[in-house]
Amino acid sequence: MWRAIGILAYGLAGSSGFLIADTDRSSRPNIVLLVSDDMGWNDVGYHQSRISTPHIDQLARDGIRLNRFYVHPVCSPTRTALMTGRLPARMGITGVIGRAGSVPKDEDFLPEWMHQAGYQTFMAGKWHLGMIDRASLPSARGFDQFFGFYGGGINYYATVGSRHSGWYRNGQSAAVEGYSTDLIASEAIERLQRRDKNRPVFLYVAFNAPHPPAQAPERLIQKYQRLGFTGRRLSHAGAIEAMDAAIGRILATLKSEGMERDTLVMFFCDNGSGLSRRMPQFEPGQLKLRGGKGTLQEGGIRVPAVMRWPATIRSGATTDQLMAVQDLLPTLAALAAVPLKPAKPLDGVNCWPAIRDGKSIERSPVIVGGEGAGFAVLDGKWKLIWDSVGLNLFDIVRDPIEAHDLSAEQPLKAAELADRLRPIHQAMKELNP
Repeated sequence: MWRAIGILAYGLAGSSGFLIADTDRSSRPNIVLLVSDDMGWNDVGYHQSRISTPHIDQLARDGIRLNRFYVHPVCSPTRTALMTGRLPARMGITGVIGRAGSVPKDEDFLPEWMHQAGYQTFMAGKWHLGMIDRASLPSARGFDQFFGFYGGGINYYATVGSRHSGWYRNGQSAAVEGYSTDLIASEAIERLQRRDKNRPVFLYVAFNAPHPPAQAPERLIQKYQRLGFTGRRLSHAGAIEAMDAAIGRILATLKSEGMERDTLVMFFCDNGSGLSRRMPQFEPGQLKLRGGKGTLQEGGIRVPAVMRWPATIRSGATTDQLMAVQDLLPTLAALAAVPLKPAKPLDGVNCWPAIRDGKSIERSPVIVGGEGAGFAVLDGKWKLIWDSVGLNLFDIVRDPIEAHDLSAEQPLKAAELADRLRPIHQAMKELNP
């Protein structure tokens, strides 16, 4: 039997519109993580984009918007932080993991914790956390079932008969045909339909969309041509809408399987869009964030993120709680009553009380980034960027476009945040003496 969460009824919590209810429900939630690849803050409809994302928008209406959710500048570090709850720089992971790299084997992974607590653990899509040996693959890191690809990207269209398509199922090469986004969604749907209904599900769906060079069905290309999209933004928009449709299929399956009410669904992106960095375009009413993929500016590390759990989260909620991808492991473990006894200290913190109660909590500063791009340290309204250009301090609440460096006016705050990086630099030095 599933372990009871034992959530108390809190009622409405202030202006956030957040509610904890149904205290008689004793089952732990199913958890579905939906992650896009290289998608910017302004690439969703609920942020006033012209790109059509009705299903992501519905998640935002039905759940809670995480307005200050941060990731790392590129994909492998973000995925490492998600899986370990630790800063990837501590492991020497500051950029994409190549064919000869891997997350260290002595790091505990999120699906391992979930599996030990009785969850079925499924993954569909992009891994990008190591493929040097079998011990680096998803099946050795806690997933009962895996279908997807190991590297940083894959052709959007797979054709049967090719010598090697790059798709794998549980360590074996898989012959598949079709559009990658649909293949990933179909696998996720099949796992949900074929699950053991007596055990909760942890499902990680990692799309490759809209990673460049993006591809999309012709009907969507034509649609966005009519809307005036050109160049790389044309296929970028089409790939996002196709992914949203795939997410809609997964959400419909949760409903048809009777899982919707007791399933926490989260959507976020691994880093900002490369297009935002090179060709920033803003619609009326959009937040004008600078930078994109590979940068520590807000456009590179602040991404759209929403959570929905109908049995627990009241619709239309929002939070400005500072939160990062490394917080997800302790947060998900807490809400699912999964006991954690990590061999190494976590950098992430449990943000579930803030999400649950709709109130901000005091927390340690958030650190994102790595050696190449430098580091960003976020603490309340303050954001420090320390990179090859130098050290800059911003009041990110008043100045989200990072136009005014306050390091000269606030030298003590700049020094305080810079000092937070000392143990990270020391850990990196020990890795490469």
